[in-house]
Amino acid sequence: MSTGPYVSFVTYGRNDGYTPSYFRRVTRALACLANQLEQAGIDAEIVFIEWNPPADQPLLLDLFKLPRALQHVSVRGFIVPPEHHREFAGFREAGFHAGEAANTGIRRARGRFITPKASDTFLSPQVFGMIAGGTLDADTMYRIDRHDVPIDDDAIWDLGDTALLARIASLPSTPHAWIHQSPHWRLRELHTNACGDFTLMSAAYWHYLRGHPKDHSVLSLDIDSLVLHAASALGVQERRWPDSCRVYKPIHGKVFGERVQQIWRPWQRTLDRLLSEKASDEAAHWMRTTFDYPRRKIRGVDSVIGPSIEKNFVRLASHWARGEKPVPTQPENWGMADVTLEARTLCRADWDKADL
Repeated sequence: MSTGPYVSFVTYGRNDGYTPSYFRRVTRALACLANQLEQAGIDAEIVFIEWNPPADQPLLLDLFKLPRALQHVSVRGFIVPPEHHREFAGFREAGFHAGEAANTGIRRARGRFITPKASDTFLSPQVFGMIAGGTLDADTMYRIDRHDVPIDDDAIWDLGDTALLARIASLPSTPHAWIHQSPHWRLRELHTNACGDFTLMSAAYWHYLRGHPKDHSVLSLDIDSLVLHAASALGVQERRWPDSCRVYKPIHGKVFGERVQQIWRPWQRTLDRLLSEKASDEAAHWMRTTFDYPRRKIRGVDSVIGPSIEKNFVRLASHWARGEKPVPTQPENWGMADVTLEARTLCRADWDKADL
């Protein structure tokens, strides 16, 4: 009987040329992650979800080149057909649903601890030193800062792992560090900034929360931040690892946070300014929450207007901060648990061979 992995990294993508050099970045990131886990001696798996693959392109899972035999690391892939993506508002404009892709992988992950991870990010070596000690606590969620790094020379992807990581670390970067929340929001002070790129938490809590909250559109707004606040409401403690533990994100023109824009109507700005000046910030916040403004949209998905951050995120997180318990919005079959997906095994670890 298999003992199972200590940690699962869940990542996802589709072969749509989303950004320049996307395939090269993703390929290097996947191989580098597998090698880092192997060198650190961490029994681990990487779960890759190929979401809504384009019919005119080969599967990423069929193009990846990984070692066929690693002692500590298994790499598995699952393919989500296009018909499942068409269930979400905005599917014609955006071919991807980050929240549901992550949930599909989390539901199938076998690790005692799980973190989602963007497909083209790189982790500093110190991250694996923290994991390799085997002392992760089941009631703690672990966070690190994301650093955005401009890459202007694609020759970097031809470097070996050690040289590549050293080069990335040497480049100027913009950190997504902890942000102090607005006082009138009355939230727990959690490190939600770029938390979708690394939130390492026990599988038990991921399953209790049923992964990321449900979003019936492709926007996936606030879902990773809501996970942190929901877990904290259940008693999970947040621990921020040292600054040397980093997620490096090669930046491009479609970084999610830069595509989100708020939609203000003139009367809303006038009322917001009036309430802030004549009443209080709390009054302005109450109006934004109650009447759901300013709403948000994602550049390139014009058919869907998303809720305001006050309505979608702050309202729930503030309730949880006052002692209310989160109620999962996903169904019991979250993560497509009742769907048989086509699977690939790209690499099988020794711990994963006991059942063969």
